[in-house]
Amino acid sequence: MSITQEVAHSLKWVTISKFAAQIIRWTVTFLVIRILSPDDYGLMAMAGVVLSFFEVFASAGLGTALIQAASFSHRQVQEIFGLILLVNLTLAVGMVLLAPWAAGYYQDDRLIPILHILPVVFMISALETLPSAMLTRGMQFKRRSLSELAASTIAALITLGLAWKGLGIWALIWGYICEVALRALFLNLVNPMLLIPKFHFGTSLSLISFGGTKTLVMFAWFIFSSMDLFIGGRLWSAEVLGIYAIAIQLSHIPLNKLTPIVKQVALPAYAKIHHQPGDELSNYYLKANGLTMLIAFPIFFGLAAVSPVLIPVLLGEKWLAAILPATLLPLILPFRMSQELMDPVLEAIGRPKEALKNWMIIISIITPSLYLGAFWGGVVGLCIGWLVGMPLSYALTSRITIQNLGIDPRAFSRTVFPPLIIAMIMLTAVRGIHFFMTDLLPGIPLLILEVSVGAITYTSLAWLFCNDEFRSALHILSRLRRR
Repeated sequence: MSITQEVAHSLKWVTISKFAAQIIRWTVTFLVIRILSPDDYGLMAMAGVVLSFFEVFASAGLGTALIQAASFSHRQVQEIFGLILLVNLTLAVGMVLLAPWAAGYYQDDRLIPILHILPVVFMISALETLPSAMLTRGMQFKRRSLSELAASTIAALITLGLAWKGLGIWALIWGYICEVALRALFLNLVNPMLLIPKFHFGTSLSLISFGGTKTLVMFAWFIFSSMDLFIGGRLWSAEVLGIYAIAIQLSHIPLNKLTPIVKQVALPAYAKIHHQPGDELSNYYLKANGLTMLIAFPIFFGLAAVSPVLIPVLLGEKWLAAILPATLLPLILPFRMSQELMDPVLEAIGRPKEALKNWMIIISIITPSLYLGAFWGGVVGLCIGWLVGMPLSYALTSRITIQNLGIDPRAFSRTVFPPLIIAMIMLTAVRGIHFFMTDLLPGIPLLILEVSVGAITYTSLAWLFCNDEFRSALHILSRLRRR
């Protein structure tokens, strides 16, 4: 099977499982949001920042090191397993000890019992790192995807049941713990890794070194992705933070679901292409970025356009304050999606330090932009901080990436600007429909009309001005249907 066929086959199973999981999960999530309060989600956002900080170090980048390595021994895998167990035990203890400090920072003692329970996920997730990495390395995404689908579906239903019983934020906490436990169980059932851990790491130093650099990249990504909640949690009440957190959650649905699909397949695929004679990685990356932008811009700009109708329909009247941030935030997400797909290609060519450099540039720009926006303008000001900082940092990091790949900047620009311009035209058309029809149609018919107008506008213009990328997308879809 060729690389292209492997990628198409892998994308099929990852996409099917993710799509099915999200239909179920988001149907349940919207019901849970209607049951719980903004305060519950604000408190969960605070706990989530702390949990995400520790999760950065959970795998120590060792799963990625195994995926990209040309080869490794059984002894090295045993050493990696031993190190993962030690790291996760340390993280669990550290999170328990940090709980009072985190509660003091956010000025909310309700965090302490939550942060005393959540560390159990580290000892559970330590058992899934190796099975998951080996399935990814072998591009056996069918088994991995079905395992994750089953875990996500069961956990979502558990969360709904607990929320219905009145457990509040604890419905979210126990639902998350159940998902981690079920995912670890199912991955070990479909790909058992019967290993005796070794705690002397002499033969694995090269893998550990790569994993350490990858961990720094992940830490930089954590700072970038959590800085808004870290700043907002200090400046705002839990209720206001909950409003912003739901706006993020809604606007990031496509990002959080599409990006993992592509990233799971991208690293092993890029690594295989890079190790083959006649390295054509640069051309593959250009095509991948073009397709990503062709898909991302209409999804996110479309979400921004319909948010004033979508939020009341899905979430109810108590979440109306989330409309404006949910309209602004999606506008920068195509750049974020493209940015996060730079990491796999740089890691595949053995340059994770370049990926780290990219994230350090982003952090240096985004952090002051978000803080100044949140301090002076509240939630809307923080969103404006994103709108200013993200495109600027993307321009700088994309230049570094294409220089490492030897790509002509003009060729890269042609993957970004045509779909951006078309998406802006689509956004204008949808907002025009909203302006003229909002008093004539109720919510759901108006939403259907806006989505239809946006889809027809973008598809027509993309066919005219992005014909090569459009045909490539159709070709991939036809392959997926046949496989």
